[in-house]
Amino acid sequence: MITKEYMLRSLYYKLSPKQRLLLRRVVYFPVDLFRKRQELEPPKGYIYTGPGNYIEIGETFFEYFKTYGNIQPNSRILDIGSGIGRMAIPFTKFLNNEGTYKGFDVVSQGVDWCSENITSKYPNFTFTHTPLKNDLYNLNTNEEAKDFTFPYENSTFDFAFLTSVFTHMMPADVLHYLGEINRVLDTDKICLATFFILDELSKKQMVSTHMNFSVHHGNYALMDEKVKEANVAFDKEYIFAQFEAKGFEIVNFFPGTWSGRTENTLSYQDIIVLKKN
Repeated sequence: MITKEYMLRSLYYKLSPKQRLLLRRVVYFPVDLFRKRQELEPPKGYIYTGPGNYIEIGETFFEYFKTYGNIQPNSRILDIGSGIGRMAIPFTKFLNNEGTYKGFDVVSQGVDWCSENITSKYPNFTFTHTPLKNDLYNLNTNEEAKDFTFPYENSTFDFAFLTSVFTHMMPADVLHYLGEINRVLDTDKICLATFFILDELSKKQMVSTHMNFSVHHGNYALMDEKVKEANVAFDKEYIFAQFEAKGFEIVNFFPGTWSGRTENTLSYQDIIVLKKN
């Protein structure tokens, strides 16, 4: 079914990553000119990750992190795909001086903003630009995620999370990242990640929504063949087997509302909680 959302998204994906960032600044310039922002909230024109209320979404996920991640004020936190700080801000009021927060992202705009506005006030929060190739965010390099080694020592984090990151990565990249996450997490610690998971129900229901993954490639599916990493969904049986193969125990699986589901949901995307064995 061709919807208005599908048409607008297709037009948006025809733009280059730089053009998308510029378009957002232009569209939201009048709003940002007069809108009063909360502390540590970036201009709307700079926010390139996800729709909705920036502050509210960050606070909502922070509650999930507290509930399922066993985080403490002195925890060592890893934010993979840290964006423009949406998930980091609630941690600034939670972590003490012994806690640390490290994030990395492929978009320099977000890393620069976080460094200038968060690290400058909270030195135990650091953000690193990792210029990796991605159809949606960065085409100015040939460096790929499947070859990237996280710049951290083994077993140095108590909690890692990825919000809307694996939804923009191809299978080889996801599998490599799972291995790296397992390496840098301490034993029995938690990783929380969001996905688009394809099971019988989501496959059946998604055809009536604007999130229809119609381009099938065996264990995964795409929404747009030309911009592959715009949206990537994984077969449930396949990806769950990979979690276990990479040394994780599946603690929780909360289906998202993206496919029209309403039962046992927490968020728009599917949420998976993993524990390092």
